[in-house]
Amino acid sequence: MHITSMRRAMALAMGVVLLSIGALAQPAARKGVVRIKLQSEVARKIGHRTMKKAPGKQLATGVTSLDKAAASTRAYSIRPMLPPNDKFADRRAKYGLDRWYVVEFDETVTPQEAKRIFGSAAGVEISENVVPMSLKEGNGGFREVSGLPQYAAASSAYPFNDPQLPGQWHYKNFGTLPNAVAGADINLFDAWNVTTGNPEVVVAIIDGGVDYSHEDLARNMFVNQAELNGIDGVDDDGNGYVDDIYGFNFCTNTGAVYPHSHGTHVAGTVAAVNNNGIGVAGVAGGDGSANSGVRMISCQAFDSRNGVPDGDFAAAIVYACEMGATIAQCSWGWGADGYYEQAVLDAIDYFTAEAQSDYMTGGLCIFATGNSGLEGQFYPSCYDKVVSVTAMADNLHPASYSNYGDWADLIAPGGLLDYGEAEGVLPRSPTTSTASTRVPRWRRRTFPASRPSSSPNTVRQPTSPPTSCACSSSTP
Repeated sequence: MHITSMRRAMALAMGVVLLSIGALAQPAARKGVVRIKLQSEVARKIGHRTMKKAPGKQLATGVTSLDKAAASTRAYSIRPMLPPNDKFADRRAKYGLDRWYVVEFDETVTPQEAKRIFGSAAGVEISENVVPMSLKEGNGGFREVSGLPQYAAASSAYPFNDPQLPGQWHYKNFGTLPNAVAGADINLFDAWNVTTGNPEVVVAIIDGGVDYSHEDLARNMFVNQAELNGIDGVDDDGNGYVDDIYGFNFCTNTGAVYPHSHGTHVAGTVAAVNNNGIGVAGVAGGDGSANSGVRMISCQAFDSRNGVPDGDFAAAIVYACEMGATIAQCSWGWGADGYYEQAVLDAIDYFTAEAQSDYMTGGLCIFATGNSGLEGQFYPSCYDKVVSVTAMADNLHPASYSNYGDWADLIAPGGLLDYGEAEGVLPRSPTTSTASTRVPRWRRRTFPASRPSSSPNTVRQPTSPPTSCACSSSTP
């Protein structure tokens, strides 16, 4: 079965478990940073170079209006949001990504004032603050989960021998847990009869860093061979990122991916190695053979170490696309109703239209709706270019903590265990991400504000793709 025609259909299976981190109370804008999108002629004049203030002088860009804004904010640096990459220059320009710049300024100037000053400068098309994302109870230091429930050796009811698979009710719910309803799951065992994941499909884990050496994850990690076999400190593949072997840390702007509980937790749901007698099973973790299972690239945007800020989410999405990922697993979003940053939406547009592989034409960004239990417009999940996933409990009712709205595309189980710190909930969107690589039909359910309860039949009922969705219908 060719995945090109089923790329959004697969999203349903992967959306099985929405990541339970998402929109929270809105943090304050980051100090000392503003992002601007320049008009084309101004961007051409500045070019793709980083400019810094010389000692004792003001920042000089050669554009009078920008220099005045820089002086008013005591700015000391302006740089392109993305590092130069000749291979993708024309493609980036098509989406205006080459016109985004990051300005750093004196923190005595408020972010709101800096946004206003640059926004009023001639030649600036958009000026926006950078508001951090948050992971609900999920940005602590890395800690492996120990003392997981032990189950008897997998019986004939289970297709793989991973010892924790019987506890992963979100894959196959037999109704044996207290108050659980049989069938409140993603029907994964049937999906595994179609495919267990293809190594030619790359899933970007845009989250905390993935523990790429973990015994149940390492085999399914993407490896940049040019950097692995290259020279330390050198951009061996010329993509603008140095030493990005397993991905890139956008928090520190280095190739050193730092293990994070939630990022590793998500990776385990997406593609923990299956049928290896270890730990949990992954949605697209393969069947135990060497050439099975999707590959995961870690695009680290959260780092739990003190003093390390969030990474650039827009840059992480663009990087994922250009490294060959066609599915982006994103369990984050802004907490304020209606708030968004255009640079991130531009990056989503780019990924959705331009991500390519032999198995998928166009990319799929999958977002959790958030965990505030509110109705509203929560970005990026409510953006019409993404697949948004809301949470369901094991009794087939909407989870009380999950955000919702008529823009939600899928509902998927949330709650319980995986790798990293369990946090009491399962990642919803990760299962969706992986399922995207294989489900033969697109199934979409819209959840109105009333949040009605569901039945196994209504949740599983296939429907035609809505005309407003940029997806293609598919057949097995």
